[in-house]
Amino acid sequence: GRVVIDGAGKNGKGIWMPIFPFGAHLTPLADVPFQPWTRKLYDERLAHQMEPHARCKASGGVRQIQTPYGVEIVELPELQRIYIFDIGGPHSYRVVYMDGRSHPLIAEPSPYGHSIGWWDGDTLVVDTVGYNEGFWVDRRGLAGTDKLHTMERFTRKVRETINYEITIDDPGAYTRPFS
Repeated sequence: GRVVIDGAGKNGKGIWMPIFPFGAHLTPLADVPFQPWTRKLYDERLAHQMEPHARCKASGGVRQIQTPYGVEIVELPELQRIYIFDIGGPHSYRVVYMDGRSHPLIAEPSPYGHSIGWWDGDTLVVDTVGYNEGFWVDRRGLAGTDKLHTMERFTRKVRETINYEITIDDPGAYTRPFS
């Protein structure tokens, strides 16, 4: 009755690989509404390239989807959860609660935050809050604060392709939300 988000393999298993150029920005850098401190931090990160993911630290935000090793998405309807496994680097995962719950009033800060999801037609929508500040939002060094709120949309248009969209809303780091 609806799209299956699991892998593209014949048995529904498999890894989703990013197809944008490795390390590319998801939005042109000129469109990122940096606050002065986050622009300075971004420039410093470009200079030293000590990205947490490359040192096997958990990846939050869009960085998890940007891994060159791909992610595996496993839906367990009986548990009302989706797991997104980070295949390379940290070998970690995040949980997307699909049971209709809302976010806790105080989420335990982590690189993956607290994710709730729902289906909007054939699109999986994932709403996440409760991030900590110990990860890079993307591979190139975008910063995030504990105010970071992301909305992701995974739409499987054809068997081997998922369209991915993210909106980043972090008033602690940026002057406005951006996608």
